[in-house]
Formats: sequence, C-alpha cells, structure tokens
Amino acid sequence: MQCIPVRAYIGSESLIFFRNSILSIFTEFFHLLTSAMADNDRSSDSPLTTSQSLEHSKQFDPLVPSTPISYPIKTLEELESRSYFDSFHYPFNISSVPLPNYSGDSVLPNRPRLLVCHDMKGGYVDDKWVQGGENPEAYAIWHWYLIDVFVYFSHNLVTLPPPCWTNAAHKHGVKVLGLSLLKG
Repeated sequence: MQCIPVRAYIGSESLIFFRNSILSIFTEFFHLLTSAMADNDRSSDSPLTTSQSLEHSKQFDPLVPSTPISYPIKTLEELESRSYFDSFHYPFNISSVPLPNYSGDSVLPNRPRLLVCHDMKGGYVDDKWVQGGENPEAYAIWHWYLIDVFVYFSHNLVTLPPPCWTNAAHKHGVKVLGLSLLKG
C-alpha cells in the first residue's frame, strides 16, 4: 500500500483555516470553562442558579421568605423540633394533585409491583425549585404507567419529595414515598 501525502489533497490555506478553527474552538471552550468555574466560586442571589446547592448557601434561613424550594431535613434536632412545618417553604411543598383512588381503598393490588427509586446527584438539584427552574430536562419519567410506587432519594436524614415529582406521579396514579436514611 502506497502512502500518499496529505499535501496532495489539502492545500495550505485549508490547513491554516482548520488550525485556526480548532484554536478558536479550544479558546472559546477554555473561556467558558474558566468563567463557569469562577461563577461557581462566587455566591449568587439568583434563585434560578441551579448549580448553587443548599450546602453552599450559608445564608439560607427557612423562616425567611424567599423563592420557594424543596429541601431535606438534615439533623435530628430539625426533625424533633418540627421546624420544617414552620418554614416559609412548607406551604409550597404540598402536592396540588391528589392521588386518584381507583379501587376505593389505599392498598396496592395483590400483584407484582414496580418501585422506582430516584437517585440523581444526591437529590434537590434542579428539582428543588418549586416554581420551576432553568433546566427543562431536570426530571422526566416516560413510563409512569409501569410504576406503582416512586421513592425520592437523597443522602439526608429525611428526604421529602419535591412537589414536582409528587404531582407528576399522582397524575399517573403512582404513590410517592420519601425516605429516612440512617448512616453509620
């Protein structure tokens, strides 16, 4: 097999254009990456900054009115004091879609059932915004009709499902559970 030089097929102008294009793309990518890292380091007051987690938000006070969010109960003290129910955010975290009562009772039918457990980056990411966020693909389940029970999971003491998940599940007749997690 004979090796034919690339030079025979591609002119120098094309190679220069290709090199400049690649350099331009890498330069733009580098600027975007460094600005994203700088934005992560800076605190933002924007309620729709989905990359800012509750752990990084030191000024979060559940009693002070702000953009409504869903959040977990992290300590035994919070759980025992029932402070979640006094929170400004509590009224916004109640499902607005009732679970249909198809059979007249709350017992699941006596048949094989499917339980789906949500575990996305520890929970309360894009779906913590009760009134919606910037990411339209933050959560989606396409086959609700196959699911009997949905569990919202996070790595916290008590996980309370955000209303977006509860409302979507109830629309499809799916029961929703939170989670109590004890780690050693």
